[in-house]
Amino acid sequence: MRVNLIKKGLIVSFACVMILFVAEAGNGQSKQPPVTIEVPYKQKSYLGRPLAWDGREMMLLRRDGKVSILPVKTDRDYSTVSADFKPYSASEMRRRLQSEFGNKYDVSLTHDFVVVHPPGSPQVWATPFQQLYARFQAYFSTRGFRLQNPEFPMVAIVLRTRGEFDRMLKAFHNYDPSILGYYSPKSNRIITYDQTEGRSKDKSWLFNAGTILHEATHQTAFNTGLHSRFAPVVRWESEGLAMLFEARGVNNSQNFPRQEDRIHASRLSQLKQLYREGKVQGKMAELVVSDDLFRANAQAAYAISWGMTFYFSEAMPSKYKQFLKNDAARTDFASYSKKQRSADFAKAFGGDFKELEARMKRFYQELKQPDR
Repeated sequence: MRVNLIKKGLIVSFACVMILFVAEAGNGQSKQPPVTIEVPYKQKSYLGRPLAWDGREMMLLRRDGKVSILPVKTDRDYSTVSADFKPYSASEMRRRLQSEFGNKYDVSLTHDFVVVHPPGSPQVWATPFQQLYARFQAYFSTRGFRLQNPEFPMVAIVLRTRGEFDRMLKAFHNYDPSILGYYSPKSNRIITYDQTEGRSKDKSWLFNAGTILHEATHQTAFNTGLHSRFAPVVRWESEGLAMLFEARGVNNSQNFPRQEDRIHASRLSQLKQLYREGKVQGKMAELVVSDDLFRANAQAAYAISWGMTFYFSEAMPSKYKQFLKNDAARTDFASYSKKQRSADFAKAFGGDFKELEARMKRFYQELKQPDR
């Protein structure tokens, strides 16, 4: 998942804005009544809850969960239409998505998802997303987290072909053509495609594609308050968590309870190779304060991020829990400096990176590669 939420520089441009309505971390309550306003722009009208305004542009959270940035220079550029804000219901979201995608697709509802998919049983296409959500909730509830209920029905789009998937993503994002799925914080949608290629489908189709599990974990984390859609994302943390859930022993721990099942075999193999090549030393400190490694060497960044996350979750679970909780409580739209990132990390795990790296290396030297 790329972390440019709306457009390049969004977090910077809104770092010093007047915050209109910001949800308090952890309880989903607003400091002021969440009014609904209308912003006319280019012969369209946008309805939603104002989140932030810098005197030039306004960030608007719309009733379907999407976020729009609109030119609003004075209070004459918008009007208040309601003293409250109500997201679309699941049934209304279903109706709108059916209109958007037409009769070549079905739209199915689960308790928390609205899933656009090729014609077929909801049990095949929609149920796996709900299963992942339930398992995500179970994983964190057993570790003392009280996650929020999603404010909006979560939208998942399963396109019929790879070609449709490529065309849709090219329309709004420069993306890696090797990816199998994508979560957009801007639209709050996950997009993927039918990868079965004529093979028989069953309820496990989603869980056979690690990349889709990865993106579905992003979507769930951003909709339950574990991450904020409106705060700078610590990338090693977000990507590490999503990779953690790719392992069957994490996303389905009831059936796969062993530590071996919680290991991401390919990431472990990559990490061990990096250790053999001497390319891990110093990278923990680098990832803590900056996301630059993801641009310079994505494979190493992902492998080490998974390594940090798995190590902390297995060897330092209470500290990892506190780190996640502290990070979720950060103020929306506020800038997040390297100094503060380092301080927050040190608060949870300690600031001696050489010692932490040495302990993590010993942990992985003793960890056996799974036979799968």
